[in-house]
Amino acid sequence: MTAGRASWGRFLGYGLLSGTAAFALLILAVGLLPVGEGWTGLLMYLALVVPPTLAARRFAPAAKRPPTALPAAPAKRRPTAAEAAERAVTSYGELLRLETYRPGPEADPDDLAAYRTALDVYDEAKHSAPARVPELLERGRAALDRLDSARLAGTDITWIRGTGDTRVQVPAPGDGPALLLFETDDRHGGFRVYEGGGRGVRPRELFGVAYEAWSPVSGRARVLVPGRRGARLLLDVRAPGAWRIALRPAGEIRRLEEELRGRGIETVLKDEGCRLVEFEHRARGPFALHELTRTHRTGRLLAEGHDSAHLTVAVPGSRLTLRVDATGEWRLRTPKGGHPTG
Repeated sequence: MTAGRASWGRFLGYGLLSGTAAFALLILAVGLLPVGEGWTGLLMYLALVVPPTLAARRFAPAAKRPPTALPAAPAKRRPTAAEAAERAVTSYGELLRLETYRPGPEADPDDLAAYRTALDVYDEAKHSAPARVPELLERGRAALDRLDSARLAGTDITWIRGTGDTRVQVPAPGDGPALLLFETDDRHGGFRVYEGGGRGVRPRELFGVAYEAWSPVSGRARVLVPGRRGARLLLDVRAPGAWRIALRPAGEIRRLEEELRGRGIETVLKDEGCRLVEFEHRARGPFALHELTRTHRTGRLLAEGHDSAHLTVAVPGSRLTLRVDATGEWRLRTPKGGHPTG
């Protein structure tokens, strides 16, 4: 047998069948009889058998060969709990190294406490059991988030601090709209802030984050609230833990130029005529993008979703303010062609 083809016996059988049929046809139909010695008839028979045999061998289709198996990819070894914890601590150490906060003589007590917490968490996580590392690092990241919020807000803020459900009067920076800053250390949400009403007036919700049992959420908000006559704004805060709140001038709202990154709930400014924005959500949980009305209230819904997403959203060119409602990190970007000068 030749590799890749059928056996010679099959080809010979085909030649014998074909040659015998031709030999019988010559004898019976044509009347041809072998003459001479017996070898003459034998040679004539072989002449009729051999060519079909060789032709069958020549034109037989090649047998299909089984596909060659590719070498198996080496299995990736999953890191052990100790290795995963070490990598997480190293990554947190990089975040800590990049932190720009440096305490000064007049440092805010809350900011100073958050900075010390971030440092202590790093030292404790390096010497803790792997099972405790995720919880410790989550507490450290919350402290770094607080420092990040403080850097965005500035240092001359008059904070009002509280715990749990409380009604407070917050000093307003003027008669016009103001930027409301809110921060809480609770990493599971469950907080809401209302514009307090009076007798017969129902409080209006300004923002809120539902409770998330398994997913950490951002405990910060920077939203534009309509102006009120008078020097104070009555607010109802409903939160499970400690919080702080303040009102700042509306001019401190961050502006979207080419790219803007944030976390949590925030009102942002965009350029007039900008009609497209790219929105990216980088966390678990719900998100929404709204336009604001001329009275600085939440208007038409532009986009919404859940968990990680990357969207290109059409926005009204005449509206200058957008509001992002998210539970984690997000990014806004002006794509090429979406800007009036692009």
